Parts: sequence; structure tokens; C-alpha cells
Amino acid sequence: MAKRPSSDSYDLIVIGSGPGGHRAAVQAAKLGKKVLIIEKDEMGGASLHLGTIPSKTLRERALAAKYDQSSIVDIMTRTHKVIDEERELTEEHFRRNSVEAVLGFASFVDRNTVKIENDEGTFQAKAEFVLIATGTRPRRPAELQFDDETLFCSDSILGLTHQPKSLLILGAGVIGCEYASIFARMGVAVTLLDGRAELLASIDREIIGALTRQFEKFGIDLMMSTQFANIARKLAPDGRQIASIDIISEGGFTEHREFDAILYCLGRTGNHEKLNLKAIGVEADARGTIPVNSDYQTAAPNVYAVGDIIGAPALAASSAEQGRLAVLHAFEKEKAEFPETFPYGIYTIPEISSVGVQEAELQKKGIQYVVGKAPYPILARGKMLEDEFGFLKLLVHKRTRQIMGVHVIGTSATELVHIGQVAMAFGAKVDFFIDNVFNYPTLAEAYKVAALNAESKLARA
Repeated sequence: MAKRPSSDSYDLIVIGSGPGGHRAAVQAAKLGKKVLIIEKDEMGGASLHLGTIPSKTLRERALAAKYDQSSIVDIMTRTHKVIDEERELTEEHFRRNSVEAVLGFASFVDRNTVKIENDEGTFQAKAEFVLIATGTRPRRPAELQFDDETLFCSDSILGLTHQPKSLLILGAGVIGCEYASIFARMGVAVTLLDGRAELLASIDREIIGALTRQFEKFGIDLMMSTQFANIARKLAPDGRQIASIDIISEGGFTEHREFDAILYCLGRTGNHEKLNLKAIGVEADARGTIPVNSDYQTAAPNVYAVGDIIGAPALAASSAEQGRLAVLHAFEKEKAEFPETFPYGIYTIPEISSVGVQEAELQKKGIQYVVGKAPYPILARGKMLEDEFGFLKLLVHKRTRQIMGVHVIGTSATELVHIGQVAMAFGAKVDFFIDNVFNYPTLAEAYKVAALNAESKLARA
């Protein structure tokens, strides 16, 4: 990778090469624009090196470990191999699309000028538009001693060189739940703790009920409405370094516990501190999020921001689409209309995914609906996969018969949900699945089974 820009003038400068920055840079290049993308470390950003790709690779290897007896070290080695391959593909993608990529720290001089600093010196480049896609990083409170041996964050856990016997995960959000299921699958005794009363409150409650039961089956000790204090490192009787912590129950009872390792997954903060945002009249909020309008423009209209740095939904896929839309708005003046129907995927074991509304939303609005359900065990493919707990549910409007939500838990949930996404995007009614033929045996057949289940309820309504 280059360390200095080849020119001092561009049409677009992109800061950050994760999904949002990557897609924005390539989209601009396809419009014939001269593009410079700047990354502080390695091309691909945190999503490739510390987030989406490594965590999902870990998950797939953990699933395979049941059959090939891989150790945590084997899994980490394979994970880093995938990262390297994806980084090479990213760099090649930039080359093929004539996107100039430079390594270094970027900061604003003014609204059109960006300074780049690296070990070769300091350089400046100007552009008509600048796009910020610097992402986020795990919160690491200063009062906690992150030694990355007994106390880890979701970045440093990827450097784990041994398999702990016991692991406490602080924070039962998406990242915490994903890592809890991965490590439990590897035979680690996992405790998952969170101060909130509900697990993944933004997900369908029936899905979460099924996930909770599976966590319990895998031996995960789930401790909700629970606080903690006094994390410390100590020497075990056998000479190992371990972590100790006080766990405080909802009733105020304090229990002192010891674990081989603790993984801290309580929040993320935006990477904005080194950007010198004040030079362009932009200010991040307390969480490090940069405010933008519906077209992804910041307070400086020629400066756009996309991805995790602007807050929810903070998904790799949504970040990439935001990057594309921001560039089309900048150069083509197209309104940045992000699709209403887009899926959420959570890569726990089992994985879960959803698109559209939840039952709770429909109930709150007083909308009459029926639920069509297809348990995996009644599907021939489900039996073959030995998936005894998976299911797909459709939420169908009682009067119009339109599909308003699809929620899935189980094998290939994050793939399966896209069928529902496409159907909903075209305003499909439940009849679409009733009247069409699906390959047999497949998990996709669940749509027809769920649709027929919904039809029987609609007939009785």
C-alpha cells in the first residue's frame, strides 16, 4: 500500500476502508471520479480485521470443531488466514477500480482539505467531497485494567492464544451473545452477564425465548438484571493468572467469582478524535456518533458520514449501502433513500435473522394479524440437519393478507430471511408462498409451510 497520495487534488476523499468507505469509493470510481481512500492501518478496516469477518469466521470454525476437533488456536489461525485473503481481495478491488489507497492517519484542515500523516511524513490532498467512514471501537473504560490476558475487549479477544476453561462475558448485546455461543460451542464454561432485564430487546420475543433455551442447553449461565464491580487480576494456586470480580444480583446480594478470562462487551464509541472535526464545524455526540441528515451529509454539506460512526443500524451491509447512496447524492444529486425492508442478522449459535415488524409493534398499533409458523423438525431438510429447535414465522395482516414480518432462528437463518425480504419489498401477500413451488427437501420450504399455517388461521378469522 502507498504511503503518500499521487496527487493533491481528487473528486472524493474517503476516510476509512470498512464496508461503508469501500462501497463509497468504488461507487464514485464507477462514476468516473478520481478517488482517494485513506486507512490508518490495513485496508478493510475494523470490520475485516477485528469485527464482522473474524467473529463470523470464528463461528463457522467453532461449528466445524465438533467434527474436526480443532482447538481455539487452530480456529484463530484459520480466522487470520481468512482475514489476510479478504484484505488482498479488498486491495485488488481498489486497484481494479482505479481507487487510490493510502495508509495513514487522516484529519481535516478545512472542509475540502485532508491531512495524511504516516511514517513517511505529512501530506495534504483536496477534494470536492469528503466521506467519513471511520467506524467504532470497543469501549475500554480507563478504570479497568485491560491486560488482554485475563481481561479482553472484543478486539483483543482475537489475540487469544489459549483456551480458557471459564469465561465471563460482560454485556449481552449482539457481540456478547455471539461470542458466548462461540466459546460455549468450544467447550468453555461461559457466563453471560448484563444489567438489562431482557436479552436482545430489539428482536422478536419468541425468537429470543428459543435462543435463551438453547443457551441454557449449551450450558451458558445467563445472568440478567445483574451488575458487577471490582474486576481484578490475581494469581491462582496453580500459578496461572486469572480474573476475579464481584457479581451483584438484582436483590443486592454480592458474590465473589473467579474466571480464567473476562470479555468486556459493553458498548462501542465512534472513531472521531483524530479527525479534527472542529476544523469543519462538525461535532460528535457523547457516544462519538457524527450527526447526519437523511442524505448522510454532516453539518458541513460537502462532508458525508456513513456506517457505524453515524449510529444505528450499524450493520456491515447497511453501512455499505449508505456509502453507495451518499456518493450518488453527492455526484448525481439522487435522494439517499435507504430501503425500509432490510434484514438484521445475528450470528449466534443458533443464528437468528429478521426483516419487517415484530409482533409487539403490531400489538401496540392495534393491527390485526396472524402468525404462520414452520418448525424445522417437520421439514425433511430440518431432520437431515438435526435442527430440532429452528423455526420460521410469518406475520400476516389479517385483512390485506400482506406479509409484514419474517423471523427465523436456526440453521441458515441469515440466508433464509432474504426470501421474505424480497417478497416484502414487492408487497407480496401470503398467497405468494402458498401458490409457488419450492425445491424439496430445503429449508426454504418453511415459507410454504408457514404460509399454509397462516392461511388456516385466516380462514378461521
